[in-house]
Amino acid sequence: MNLYAYDENDVDNTQVFLSNDEYCLNDYNVKDNYIIYIQEKNKTYNSDDIIYNIDDEQKLQKLAHLKYTMNDEGYDKRPDNIRNFLKKLREKNKTQTNLSIQQEENNNKINEHDPTYYSNICNKPFDQELYKIGKRCRIKLGDRRGILKFVGNIKNNQDIYVGVDLDEPLGNSDGMYKKKKLFECKGDKYGYIGNINSIEVGDFPPFDIMDLEEF
Repeated sequence: MNLYAYDENDVDNTQVFLSNDEYCLNDYNVKDNYIIYIQEKNKTYNSDDIIYNIDDEQKLQKLAHLKYTMNDEGYDKRPDNIRNFLKKLREKNKTQTNLSIQQEENNNKINEHDPTYYSNICNKPFDQELYKIGKRCRIKLGDRRGILKFVGNIKNNQDIYVGVDLDEPLGNSDGMYKKKKLFECKGDKYGYIGNINSIEVGDFPPFDIMDLEEF
């Protein structure tokens, strides 16, 4: 049999004939995304299956039956598959976030009975340009991220509160407060309502799984 390696998105410029059994893939400069094509030396094979004849999408599709594909059941049995990794990562983040939310609620209960807390910290004028609706922000506890949707007073005092539409359902609201719609969000637990000092506005894009150290 003959072995070829190629990038399926650029077959003409990347195809490599792996002719020397003594060489490793690095010697041929084969990249991680390359496909290894095995051509059996069988006269019954159609010549259109030969990799160096592939020059358009239609011909490329003729190789589909030769490409190895693992079914979902077989893939799920692998202990190191990406699905298990993502599941464990989400469970870990959910646990950490639940602890953060509980701590946040406990702090709020304590602060509600502390007459000096809000007067010293929360009643200072806020930067309306910084806390502008539509800006990205993050909740300091749990590093939950989203878009600022509401800034204003929701209680009979001078405290300023914010509403955030979170990227993930890790919040404490659905955008409602005491049966009143404060802001739109994606659904239950996608909303966050808290004191203005509980968030940080800035360049906080949604998390990318490829940026995580555990990956």
